[in-house]
Amino acid sequence: MVDYDAAVAAVQDPNADPILLAKIAYENPEFGANVAVNPRCYPGLKRWIAEFGDDRARETLAQYGFTAEAFGGPVQDQEAPAQAALQAAEQAQQPAAQAAFEESVATNPYGFTAEQALTTTDQMQIAQIAQYAPELRACIARNPNTYPALIEWLGQLGDPAINAALASRQ
Repeated sequence: MVDYDAAVAAVQDPNADPILLAKIAYENPEFGANVAVNPRCYPGLKRWIAEFGDDRARETLAQYGFTAEAFGGPVQDQEAPAQAALQAAEQAQQPAAQAAFEESVATNPYGFTAEQALTTTDQMQIAQIAQYAPELRACIARNPNTYPALIEWLGQLGDPAINAALASRQ
């Protein structure tokens, strides 16, 4: 358990460890709003706070336009790893599904497309796509211009599609 003083220091630290921030948000809901505005709070944590945080945290995120409904709905449990790996293997064998995935149709409120996620060289836009268009993270993972810290973060998400895209980079 993170003690109170350590939690206060971490939420005020612009270089705080994102994993520590997640632990603080989980163990100390009263710090949710402070965690949410920390620059090291990653999109998945903001989404979690938007759904499970206290009223103050949800209101704070809503002021920034970040609600659970706006970004993919409620948080869903991940499938069992074996089943997820099997599905990823099946999807890798379906070129038609791959072509459909790469369509340039925006499915998020910000208008980001798979083509942008795959080809942009603008690092700020890559970060925005990763944050605001979670359905395009696998494309970001395949983009050769994606910066190393984001690649590392994507690898920690445990998403089979993202992991397959990251494996194709090597």
